[in-house]
Amino acid sequence: MNTQRWLALGILILLVACIATSNLWLGSLRGEEEPTPTPTEAAEEHAPEGEAGDEEAGTPLPLTPTPEPTANPIVEELMAAAQVEALGVGDEVFIILAGDFTTIDALHRAEGTASVYQLGDKLVLRLEPFTVTSGPDLHVILSQHEMPRTSAEALLPTHVDLGLLQSTSGSQNYNIPDDVDLADYKSVVIYSTSLNIVYSSATLTQVRGQ
Repeated sequence: MNTQRWLALGILILLVACIATSNLWLGSLRGEEEPTPTPTEAAEEHAPEGEAGDEEAGTPLPLTPTPEPTANPIVEELMAAAQVEALGVGDEVFIILAGDFTTIDALHRAEGTASVYQLGDKLVLRLEPFTVTSGPDLHVILSQHEMPRTSAEALLPTHVDLGLLQSTSGSQNYNIPDDVDLADYKSVVIYSTSLNIVYSSATLTQVRGQ
């Protein structure tokens, strides 16, 4: 009986020793295995030289340059006509007076709009879109008559000649002298100075408070 007890005790001790020995071997094997890299670590490991670590080094990413705003070509033309190199801070460009050209007859007619622009303390007359029948010595004038049809109406009592018509078609700009008071003038007239004939006129009406 004692012999059997000792035999069973020996077998139990042997099992405990085997289990302890196997745990030591498994732990040693696990410690020798390399850890599985994360996706970020794997990407950095395979990245070309000089790319990895830029963010850690604080190197800023290249920024896409913001395109500069394109200037309004109409405003540029108006400024050129008024001989203004730059507008003052807070100066707006807007239309204060405008009117459409009318037809007198088949030979004397124009189409388009006459607009008076204000650029700070400067005034510019713009014809756009504009066409007029051809004639000699056509001038652009400001008349005190609302809708002149004769030479007397166009020129009486006073008028302002803004110069020779630049073209019988297309957009064009005319500087208005600083001493002109627009309150005294009611229309824009296309006038032949050699024939003393009105080719067309546009009655100016207020668009924005002066």
